[in-house]
Amino acid sequence: MSFERPTFREKVGMRLEAAFAGVLVDGYLQTLDLNGDERLLELGCGVGALTKRLARLLPHGRITAVDTSEYWAAVARRRLRRRGRITVVTGDVRTLDLEPGAFDAALIHFVLHDIPASERPTVLAMLARLLASGGTLFLREPTRLSHGIPTEEIREIVSHAGFEEIHGAETRSRLAGPMFDARFRRG
Repeated sequence: MSFERPTFREKVGMRLEAAFAGVLVDGYLQTLDLNGDERLLELGCGVGALTKRLARLLPHGRITAVDTSEYWAAVARRRLRRRGRITVVTGDVRTLDLEPGAFDAALIHFVLHDIPASERPTVLAMLARLLASGGTLFLREPTRLSHGIPTEEIREIVSHAGFEEIHGAETRSRLAGPMFDARFRRG
């Protein structure tokens, strides 16, 4: 996918994905067991479809949604403009001016596999730095060889970044195929 200059087909695909976000993620979001007042960092917000649904679970919390694409972040800003407590930021999470320990939780949903393999360890290390002690990393990634990351590779890089696995399960979705759903705690 072209993140800065998406084709017409990619734009339509992302909009369709946003339209069906509820079907795709509502069940998963309920498993996060959020209190509703967390300060959450979402890595790779895209059009903001997941962000919008997360906001419903955080009526007293705040969301900082990050995307490297100015194009998609602009779409997310428009989509979320009437919602308070959400800030959409464009840039690489490793170089943004975010306060260490400022977040209670972080979410990576179908994004890590799009980050070059050589950069994943530093991205996860930055997330560990941005999370408060004991903070939670929620992660959901496809695991297909053709489009995803093997579960053991995910576990290894997340562990090396300073996280402890609380829960992890290989699951399957009719639409997304095999995936790894996990929750990690920052030490």
